[in-house]
Amino acid sequence: MNMPRQLRSTRVSAMEGVGVSRDRNPTGLNLSLPPNTTIVSADGHWAVADDIWFAHAPAHIRDRLPRIWYDENLQLWNIGIGGKGLYNAAGADVIKSFEDRAGAHALRERLADLDADGVEKEIVFPQVLQAYFHHADYEAREWIFRIYNDYLADLGRQSLGRFCGVGVPNFWDPDKAADSIQHIKDIGLKTYMIPINPGRHEDGAPIIYASKRMAPFWSAAEKAGLPISYHIGESLGFAGPGGLAIQGMINFTPFRRSFAELVFGGILDRHPGLRVVFAEAGINWVPGVLQDAEMFFDTYEPLLDPRIAHRPTHYWQQHCHATFIADKVGLEMIDYIGVENVMWSTDYPHNEGTLGYASPIVEALLAAVPPDDASKILGGNAIRVFGLN
Repeated sequence: MNMPRQLRSTRVSAMEGVGVSRDRNPTGLNLSLPPNTTIVSADGHWAVADDIWFAHAPAHIRDRLPRIWYDENLQLWNIGIGGKGLYNAAGADVIKSFEDRAGAHALRERLADLDADGVEKEIVFPQVLQAYFHHADYEAREWIFRIYNDYLADLGRQSLGRFCGVGVPNFWDPDKAADSIQHIKDIGLKTYMIPINPGRHEDGAPIIYASKRMAPFWSAAEKAGLPISYHIGESLGFAGPGGLAIQGMINFTPFRRSFAELVFGGILDRHPGLRVVFAEAGINWVPGVLQDAEMFFDTYEPLLDPRIAHRPTHYWQQHCHATFIADKVGLEMIDYIGVENVMWSTDYPHNEGTLGYASPIVEALLAAVPPDDASKILGGNAIRVFGLN
């Protein structure tokens, strides 16, 4: 009689029982790290609790931009235009579980939490600002992100370079891309993000990243030399039974389209200087995507338009990087993914982040790869990719 094959466990026991972010008490990173290792988190988040748009917007547009206020009903910092907040009762408990932690929106407390987990620097993505990626008021949209970018640069200066905010360029008007991206570079930001689903141009036409119309954007991006980042979580919704986990599972599988656009749309052939970061979806998705991309290349290559110059895996190896928090399965496939192509992150202050249990996660990483590789993954790669000092 044949016995059923025993499945390997994918449980990450270090996550069990840690509780939500606001309740954790970091106890330090009690490990012996490889020599000359600097820990850099390649993905964290910042919740704006300062009324930055009201303070810095031109008078003619101020009432069309977001305000920040403490919502007494929801007991959290809310953001919205015309008094209509993005946060509501449906997701308030989830948001508060990590935004109640002071470091989510206060720099001094944040740096203290980073110190407790042994993190020297971090790349910091928006918390909820993705909601304005498709804002219908295009003039207001441009001011929303320009003011936010300047605000991030100021936080970086206050932190003495430890807080490295992720900017947002004008991605919807290619003719403005060069000035927008250059401004991000000039103010000292190390990367910027574009949406997975970019929406429409101001004339109503869909934004197709690989189209000729978007060529000025990619040319400006290549000239600037900063890595371009994509991040999960553009769609948020917690309604219905299991809504929180269902939306989370959807959010964690978004990058097939983006990788295919870059490769099969010919973007990386036309702009070989581009570097791309895929943040917070882990790294275990990469081998499957590369396997399928290679299959499409082999079976449809004569029909591809445009015809690409290399096999899909070449583009991953030469141009792409991904961040992960705790990815046991991904680390078991690191030979397919590439040590040079992955970066560790704390995902601070999210509940799935490592705050308060970084030690067992880093320990598992040290056990999975040789010391030199661990040093690259923990910080060396991020220092190289983002050009950190």
